[in-house]
Amino acid sequence: MTHFQRVFVAAACLCILSGCGSSSKSESPPEPPPVKDTVFGDLVSAKDKAKGVQDSLNAQKEERDRQMQAEEEKEAR
Repeated sequence: MTHFQRVFVAAACLCILSGCGSSSKSESPPEPPPVKDTVFGDLVSAKDKAKGVQDSLNAQKEERDRQMQAEEEKEAR
């Protein structure tokens, strides 16, 4: 590489790196509105309902498993 090419590459790298610096203003972005007030509110509520249904199904499964285990123990005697 010639001297000119090295200087050009170094200058290009410095220009690229200078664009990565932070701005002098340290303003925080505004706080987003609550999710229920956005277009995603229905999706979040549907997801929460699905979680509730899953929890109740898991509880029913655990109860059935306990009943089956009790029946198996009863038959083994």
